[in-house]
Amino acid sequence: MGIIALRLGNDSRISKNRHHSGARGAHWKCFCCSDCVNLIRKFGSVALLMMLVLAPAGPAAASTAPDVMCEFTDLRLSEISGMAPSALHRGVMWVHNDSGDDAKLYALKLNDCSIEGELSLQGVSARDFEGLAAGVDPKGRPVLWVGDIGDNRDSWSDVSIYQIREPKKLGNTSAQVIRYRFTYDDRPHNAETILADPQSQQIWIVTKQLASGSIYALPKKMKKSGINIAEKIGSASGLITDGAMKPDGSGFVLRDYFDTQFFNGRPAGELVQDIELPAQPQGEAIAWLPGENAVVIASEGDNRLLRVPGPSVVAPSRSQEPEQTPEQTPEQTPAAVQGQSINYVTLVGVVSGVIVLVTGLISIRKRPKNRRMGSAKKAE
Repeated sequence: MGIIALRLGNDSRISKNRHHSGARGAHWKCFCCSDCVNLIRKFGSVALLMMLVLAPAGPAAASTAPDVMCEFTDLRLSEISGMAPSALHRGVMWVHNDSGDDAKLYALKLNDCSIEGELSLQGVSARDFEGLAAGVDPKGRPVLWVGDIGDNRDSWSDVSIYQIREPKKLGNTSAQVIRYRFTYDDRPHNAETILADPQSQQIWIVTKQLASGSIYALPKKMKKSGINIAEKIGSASGLITDGAMKPDGSGFVLRDYFDTQFFNGRPAGELVQDIELPAQPQGEAIAWLPGENAVVIASEGDNRLLRVPGPSVVAPSRSQEPEQTPEQTPEQTPAAVQGQSINYVTLVGVVSGVIVLVTGLISIRKRPKNRRMGSAKKAE
């Protein structure tokens, strides 16, 4: 997008003064390519930007003003890219940094953004931590799921998620982990989102691609040795950077850099509303606030925790929801999933259209010249 806009803004090498003359010139003058390129140069970038900003995104998007919960000053929180609420400590949110930090989680107090605890993961080397979720183990005890699932080149043969028992006491401590390795049923993917069922051990992964991503379900009972296979169960919109299940399991939320999408049911779910997020430099974290119909978001390069209200729609009870299984094909997923945000598809379409337009205008400008040359040859 930036490259296209730059070229439209600077590439004006076509002469402004070479208008066509005579009867043919009068016919072609209004289509003169230099005039059209000048118009595109002046207005093209603005028009493209407005089309992207105003592009429809499923159900009507609602804009929200920033609601700052607190601001953190601790230098350890440099690039927050994952969050999950604590099940044992009221008012605490577990967070982790993006790649480059050690394998650590931080217990963040929501009232003042202070760090109440630092949890080191024993024997873990963080390759590219992306995604954090709260769930339970087979005995119903609170656990945290950490995703080492970032793969910017879509090249890793397998990635990992780690299960950690949530500590009963905060402070500087360490914890043993259970590692589960997995890969996808089609090919390697980059991903930044883990969704964990709060009432079972079911885990979902949402991949991050430009135009559209996918939702994959891990086996309900993962094996500790060998490679687990994540199976595709549905689609997601483009550039998903994080997501979270509702604490009661009745819905979930996905976010990208600009919007957040609220769903009813388990993944792949039914889209309820798409809400525009407050502006952030690089928004990569979202979590539900326990006891509230609201989420909290964070961004790299921004020291604010922002509260965003959820949609005022009553979610169906879990007993009324059809369970999504890995065996279902993409055609069987809820129709609402296919009607998700089309901002990124619109981007591809707009850019393609501009390329075709400019190419056509250049070819139009060349036609009169060729015809004049042909007429000159006949006169000779």
